[in-house]
Amino acid sequence: MADAASRGDAKEVQQRESWDQLKKRINASGNRANIGNIKDIIVELFGANLVRGRGLLCRLLMRAQSQSTSFTAVYAALVAVINTKLPLIGELMVTRLVLQFCRAFKRDDKGLCISSVMFLAHLSNQRVAHEVLAFQIVSLLLETPTDDSVEVVVAFTREVGAFLGSIVPRVLNYVFDAFRSILHEDRLTHIVITRDLLVMHATLSTEKIMRDLKIDGDLERRYESRLRYDSYKR
Repeated sequence: MADAASRGDAKEVQQRESWDQLKKRINASGNRANIGNIKDIIVELFGANLVRGRGLLCRLLMRAQSQSTSFTAVYAALVAVINTKLPLIGELMVTRLVLQFCRAFKRDDKGLCISSVMFLAHLSNQRVAHEVLAFQIVSLLLETPTDDSVEVVVAFTREVGAFLGSIVPRVLNYVFDAFRSILHEDRLTHIVITRDLLVMHATLSTEKIMRDLKIDGDLERRYESRLRYDSYKR
């Protein structure tokens, strides 16, 4: 009995040491991630036991992103690459971010709400999070619009608007229709907040029109060249 107890204690100590080493390795790699060394960081992380340490990685990236939102695109790209080999990590990241957003929304923590939706927006851009999630977030925030909720939607739309416009334009149109209805309520704060978004919507619409015109022009040139070729054969 004493030998079995001692072996059990030794095994527990060994597992604890292995866990501490894994934690240090993931933290050391994740804390150094930036746009210049992301390739090397990904290789280092794949060398660790990410299946066991997936919770550590998600917690590290969420904490780092909330403290420095300017690196959101880097962390989202990191998660996207890892997600191609280990989809359970991408799923866990999205789940934890949604839970974090819901808790922050209930507590009226605007700062944490904005950082959470920014991360989710970039994960949507990277095709880790589904675009339906983006629509659900917008619907929740605009159900009973307030100054803070509209500001969160503005931050979210700035990051994911171009993606939604190319994949599900109806969702983006819904967002801007909601902004227009808010503008008609004569709330000056909302007018200031949404004015930049309406400019962005006009820009996205103009870019889409230009792309359509370019496509139409290319088709027209191909059609004319085909007619010339057919007339030459005759």
